[in-house]
Amino acid sequence: MEYLNTLIELVIGAVLGSLAMFFILREKIKQYEKNIKLRRSTILEEVAAHIGKVSHVFSKYSSVLNEVGPTKDRISPKQEKELDDLSQQLVEVYEQVSIAEAKLLLLGEKNLQKALKLYSGKMALFRKKFYPGRYTDSEEAVTMKKELANLRGQFYDILSQRYDQVL
Repeated sequence: MEYLNTLIELVIGAVLGSLAMFFILREKIKQYEKNIKLRRSTILEEVAAHIGKVSHVFSKYSSVLNEVGPTKDRISPKQEKELDDLSQQLVEVYEQVSIAEAKLLLLGEKNLQKALKLYSGKMALFRKKFYPGRYTDSEEAVTMKKELANLRGQFYDILSQRYDQVL
């Protein structure tokens, strides 16, 4: 009888210990998953900030280009300097695109990275192609700006969807 009592006590102790371990591990797993979601959302926010910087500089470049037009005869020395400065800033700020791409690839977001690649590649092409004296058709620049706005919208739509999924 004493052996049976000891055996029952051991079984009860093992069951209670197992339950305690189960609840402790379950809480740790929940906390781990919560931390992963928080980290993922933080990285997606950082990507948005990086691309926001690039888009801001590009918008300024595009705005000055729009003021000047396709020919160099209307450009003032101040506008030419501003355009050259913005063009250089665009080259420098493209580093932000590379950082954002690396973060997206780190998260395994290949579709989002491809959307970013299309958007940033089109921006680089715009900068290269449209500068006073390099183009003649203002309508072509307007068309490309619309394409860029569309690509930007697609990128941010996908980014927003991923962000909502994380939350």
